[in-house]
Order: sequence, then structure tokens, then C-alpha cells
Amino acid sequence: MRQTLPHNLAFTKVGEVELCVLAYNDNSVEEYLKANYGEYIADGRLKVKTMHDPIPFTCGRVKNFSHAMGTGDILFNLDADNYIANAHDLVLQLKPNQILKNIIHDTVSVSGRIAIHRHIFHGIGGYRDVGRNDDGDFVYRCLKVGIKLVPMRCDILPISSEREDDILS
Repeated sequence: MRQTLPHNLAFTKVGEVELCVLAYNDNSVEEYLKANYGEYIADGRLKVKTMHDPIPFTCGRVKNFSHAMGTGDILFNLDADNYIANAHDLVLQLKPNQILKNIIHDTVSVSGRIAIHRHIFHGIGGYRDVGRNDDGDFVYRCLKVGIKLVPMRCDILPISSEREDDILS
């Protein structure tokens, strides 16, 4: 996140586009963001919450909690190791009957970039905890109810993290 956050915050807009960061059982993330990005938190472009939960981390669970933090009509799942880049304009143009999903970048599969309208997200019940295939399961359930897939090519690959459990890498 130290590498991706400055890029991603450039796409925020007061009262219109916000980034929501959920730190799951990790106090250091919220402390770091308050110390380094306080102005974004103060004006609402960055929301941060530390959640202490005895239930082990699962991708679907955390994505559902982070989407609950958002206030907009469009929810965009962006993993901490991803850049918004070209997705920004595509997200803002998303129609209510569409889901925006990254596609394979050359030979590398890229996950963690999905946009959907809030009413559809809630209508299909959000993410399910199905292991590493939570994105695929979510998209499949959207397609089953008639939502149209809009593919998105990633123009900047995610960073690789040395430690998957360290969001600040």
C-alpha cells in the first residue's frame, strides 16, 4: 500500500470518490494512514477502519466489510497491491446492469479489481467465502442474474508483496 496509495489517492474527489481501507486485526495500518494521509481522512477521500475480530481473515468477509464502508452508488474492489490507473474512467462510466472486471494482463492473471453498482452487490448477497476464488464466484453469480461483464485490461500490474499478510508492504 505504501507504493500504490499515493497513485490511487490521486483519483479521489471530495464528496464523489473515496478510498476505504479496512485493516483487519492490524493497528499499524490505521496509525500509518493517520500519520501520513490525515488530510485525505479529514476531507473524506480516505476512510480507514481497524477491525478486531477473532474470526480468521477471509477475502470475501473483508471485501464485504470494506464495501460497507463505502457511500457511493458504485463499489470498486481494489486490493492494496493494485493501482486504479485506467480503471478510474471505466468505473465512473459503469452502467447499472454491468460489472467491470480485470482481464489477464499478457500472461499474468490479475485479481482484486472489480466494480459493481451497490444495488447489484447487495442483491446477489455480496462476496462469499469460497477461498481464493471469491472474485470468480462473485462475477459468476452476477452473470447468472443477467449482469453484463465489461472486461478491463490492467495498464499497471500490481506490486508483488514479500509478505501477503503485510498490507503496508
